[in-house]
Amino acid sequence: MKVLLLSWLLLLGAPALAQTLVEVTTVAAIASTLDANVRFPSGSFRAGRGSEAIVARIPDAGRFNLEVYAARGLAARLQAGFVQQILTGFAVAGYFVENQQETQVAGEIRTRYDLKDSAGKAAILFVVRKGDELVYAFGKAR
Repeated sequence: MKVLLLSWLLLLGAPALAQTLVEVTTVAAIASTLDANVRFPSGSFRAGRGSEAIVARIPDAGRFNLEVYAARGLAARLQAGFVQQILTGFAVAGYFVENQQETQVAGEIRTRYDLKDSAGKAAILFVVRKGDELVYAFGKAR
């Protein structure tokens, strides 16, 4: 009975624990809709509500068509390796890093990767990390 009561109390508190940088959908992201050649690592989920808040952190977001994704579970805890997998996926798809900038704001680590594809078209990968949370936005120039 105590276990049941404790489980019920934890479920009531779960919404408070589930507040993340963005809320994600339950559908795993396999490929970007902007570029079908870009494959995301397992543990990536398409961002739902709250993705506007991530896009607002990018000063020139209007230049890009952006998609927002989040990593959950173990993938989010292995942040450096996860980001490296993302960059490797972009390299395989023909996007190469031209510039990288990292800033820390209000406990978040924001890393911007300026990319170019094989045709010279600009793209961006914007990664936000806070605690065990990892959210990233990818976009090609309009």
